[in-house]
Amino acid sequence: MECIIKEKNILLIIPATNDGKFRFKKRKNRLDFGKIFSTRECPFDEQTYLEWQIGYDVPIKSVKDGKKETKLTSKHFIGSNGKTKYPYELSEIFYKAMELEFITKKEVENLFNEIGGYKSFIDEKAITVEHHSQITINGINFEETSIKLPTLFMIETLDETQIEVSIQKQQYASGVQPMVYFCIPLKAFKNSSDLQGKSSVSGDKLVYVISKANVLNLVCMMKVFGMASKRHNHDIFEILKILLEIININR
Repeated sequence: MECIIKEKNILLIIPATNDGKFRFKKRKNRLDFGKIFSTRECPFDEQTYLEWQIGYDVPIKSVKDGKKETKLTSKHFIGSNGKTKYPYELSEIFYKAMELEFITKKEVENLFNEIGGYKSFIDEKAITVEHHSQITINGINFEETSIKLPTLFMIETLDETQIEVSIQKQQYASGVQPMVYFCIPLKAFKNSSDLQGKSSVSGDKLVYVISKANVLNLVCMMKVFGMASKRHNHDIFEILKILLEIININR
């Protein structure tokens, strides 16, 4: 993903193919479970959206090793996991919005105080188990149950984008973890007509524009991360503190 400033707007330029944290999916409505598809074989249509597992920080070691890049390297913080980190990705985009004054310093200070005061967190939602019945498969008896891991859809974002929080089992540890996704429907991209009804080829890119009109999406993502868990809350609180310090130095 490339992030540039053009005509006093922030342009996010995203390759039109599935790659790591960027996955193109289809669903009939925004509360459906999206299904990933091959962008090279299947055409983009009105059901298409990008699911972006957006991040907000990066370990300093990853930057020094050349694995990740961030321009916000003047200050660092200690993350909830004890690692020394720089602001990254969402934090960089948010800072650009601050530089362009899409978000005022006072609004960021209010956001900083609001997130610091959160007492309820999404990962504290109860996990429920539904018992169904006994089933037999290949002569072996099983007791069938369903573990319900909640997914929350934030419905107050702009330009029909959506913030999703999915509670998932931790892969290598006990407990659960909240995963935050920014979902962008095809029609929300500036150049969506380039791919409408077509599959993508190498080099195709989609452009999402952040302006003063929809900058609230960035603010909402900060809020959602801040309430995802106590761990996320710690990190977002520290990042906003750093962004305020940097903007004060640079003005």
